[in-house]
Amino acid sequence: MYIIIAGAGVVGFHIASLLAEEKHEVAVVEQSEKAIENVRSQLDVTTILGNVATPKVLREAEAPRADLIIAVTNSDETNMITCFIAKELGASMTVARVRNPEYSGYFIGAAKSPSAPRKVVRPKTFGVDLFINPEVEAAKEIISILSSFYPTPVENFADGAVQIREFRVERGTIVDKPLSDITFPKPCVIAAILRAGEIIMPSADELIKQGDQVYLVASREFMDELGEMFSEPQRPAKSAVILGGGRVGFLVAEGLQGRGVSVKVIEENMSRCQEIAAKLEQTVVVQGDGTDRDFLIEQGVPLADAFVATSENDELNILSGLLAKNLGVSRNLVLVRKPGCIPLAEAVGVDVAASLPLLTARKITHFALHGGAISVALLGGKQIQAIEFVTSPTAHIVQRKIVEAGLPKETIVGAITRNGVVIIPPNDSVVQPGDHVIIISPLSVTPSVEKLFM
Repeated sequence: MYIIIAGAGVVGFHIASLLAEEKHEVAVVEQSEKAIENVRSQLDVTTILGNVATPKVLREAEAPRADLIIAVTNSDETNMITCFIAKELGASMTVARVRNPEYSGYFIGAAKSPSAPRKVVRPKTFGVDLFINPEVEAAKEIISILSSFYPTPVENFADGAVQIREFRVERGTIVDKPLSDITFPKPCVIAAILRAGEIIMPSADELIKQGDQVYLVASREFMDELGEMFSEPQRPAKSAVILGGGRVGFLVAEGLQGRGVSVKVIEENMSRCQEIAAKLEQTVVVQGDGTDRDFLIEQGVPLADAFVATSENDELNILSGLLAKNLGVSRNLVLVRKPGCIPLAEAVGVDVAASLPLLTARKITHFALHGGAISVALLGGKQIQAIEFVTSPTAHIVQRKIVEAGLPKETIVGAITRNGVVIIPPNDSVVQPGDHVIIISPLSVTPSVEKLFM
């Protein structure tokens, strides 16, 4: 695919590196010389200096032949204008990052007469196929984690019948045992292990280590039971303290409040405190410093089920998350803007570190799908991905056993679903037309995997 990325900030740079690693043809357009030089020095992509929201620059970037335009500048309006012009020039598909929720829905225009129908104006009217709001995606992720038995992310495939979940190894019963010697209570596949920031595609003799982050593939109905082998399940959060009353903090508070969770928001800015309190009547809002231990104790943080740090400062979020854990909070989640902060945060004891650029990139990967693929999820940052393929009758892999299909050795087949039946592990199964095959692989070998489904 030929993909144009408008904006070379943290999000744009990360998406460009991800797509370039997947061997897509990528062009990055940015009007900041410093940002464009940063891209040139680190990525093998085309770079264009200029204002992307102009026909001249978009023609220079060859927008008429683009399969996908991703507009992720710091301006919602620039992103929408870019998509509109690109679509008019002939681009196939457009995605715009927006932060203002009023842009991302639709509105109803006035009718020409009392009896005439009112016009519904939708995003596609503006030439935008998809609006992505990173703050909304982050809030959804945090709420989902706090509503489950385990403080880790989960990805759904095959209409939710199959899940890939990350578990941290805390129980000693499976530590230092090879995978071949571990008896699981239900069918499952360990797709990958994240250890000290490095991804391992495990073999049968791989030893499980204390503190490993294991990516497990299983039927949705068995996931909670399987999780008990790795760590102690926790009840969904009934109370939460949120540090930071920005967009993400507000959305998380609003979502949790709607689920009956007792929520307290800590925010430094008094006017923002008053604004949140006026909008969220069931949420307690206090002004204060999230790194002040005595203040956190006074606000009842040690008694909360979860602590969520969503301020604009990565270091503050990590520090306050660790402080909350030290005070006895069982779940701590922190939001970071820089993806590189995730390994640091998790290494020092943060349960979950979510990154806005990663969440945005994960959403966009669905629009850069591979041949025959219907779903994609990034695992372990951007190191590996899980792809759900639907096999066509003419695909190379059809009528072959998984173990004989010629998949790259770095790949693991997590599951096959056939007519609603989940097959795990699928190694001895013969692939049939129409099967949904879920494959986990490093980004570098994805093109080789894709060829088997053509």
